[in-house]
Amino acid sequence: FILNFSFSLYGEFLLNSYDEIEAAHKLLHYKWKSIKIPRLVIEKIPEEILDMSPAKRIRFFVKTMLPLILLENEKIEQERETFFAYLEKESPNEEEKTFLNETAYKYRIIGSNEDISEMDEAQKKNIYTAADYKIKAIPPPIALSMAALESGWGTSRFVFEGNNLFGHVARNPSEGIQPANWTGKTRNIMIFESIRESISVYMLNLNRNRAYNRFRIARKHTPNNLINMTKGFHLYSIIGDEYAGRLQFIISRYGFATYLHAELDDERRTAPLKTLKQVHIH
Repeated sequence: FILNFSFSLYGEFLLNSYDEIEAAHKLLHYKWKSIKIPRLVIEKIPEEILDMSPAKRIRFFVKTMLPLILLENEKIEQERETFFAYLEKESPNEEEKTFLNETAYKYRIIGSNEDISEMDEAQKKNIYTAADYKIKAIPPPIALSMAALESGWGTSRFVFEGNNLFGHVARNPSEGIQPANWTGKTRNIMIFESIRESISVYMLNLNRNRAYNRFRIARKHTPNNLINMTKGFHLYSIIGDEYAGRLQFIISRYGFATYLHAELDDERRTAPLKTLKQVHIH
C-alpha cells in the first residue's frame, strides 16, 4: 500500500492513518521512552488502537501524544516570551499593547475592560507575577497521565466521536456528544476538530482556571516534583483527592517522569520524510 506524508514549513508532518504513523515512527527511529521527539502531528487517533494489546496501546498512545503536547507547549513558551518582552518595554506600540491585553485577558490575568498600558508600576508588577504562574508550559508527564486517565489510553468513544481527550463539556448544553448515562442534567461532551485542539483547550484550562491554582504554585516552586503537582487536581474530578492518586500511579507505573526532559527535535529530524512523496510498505 502507499502512504502520503504531509509536510509543513515548520518541520511538522501530518500523519493521516495508522499505517503512516507506524511507518514514520520506524523511519525516524522514534522509540518508546525517547526524549528527543520528532514533530509528528495527527488529527485523530486511529481506531486500530482498539485492537492493540495493552502494552502496545500504551506505547503507541504515548508516542503519538508527546509530539502534540510538546508542540502546544512550544506555542505557550513563545507566547510567554513575547508577553514578557512587551511588558518590559517602556513604550510598547499599539500592536504590542493589544497583544498584552488580549493575552492577559485570555489567561484571566486582567478583566476584559482593563488596559495594562494605563496601569502603574505596582499593578504591572502584579501582572508580571500572575503571568509568570499562568503563561507556562504543562509538564509532559502531567499532560500524558491525565490524557491516559481521561481517555482510557485513547479508547474512549469521546475520542473517536469528538477528538476529546480530557472530558471537556460543551458550553451549550444542547450541543456536543451525549454521555451514555445522560440524565437530562448532564452536560454534553465538547467536540473538537482535532486532537491538537483538545490539548490546546486543556492546557489553557489548567493555566487560567482558579481551581488549579495549587497546581500552578507547585509547578512554579517545585518544577521537578510531579507528586506535588498532581495534588493540585483535586477539583478536576468528582473523585477529589483520589484523582491525584490515580495520576501518581500512572506516572510511576509507566515511568512518565522521564518525559520531564522530553523536547522537540529540530526539523532536521523529520527531513528524511520530506523526500518521501510516496512510501511503499511491503
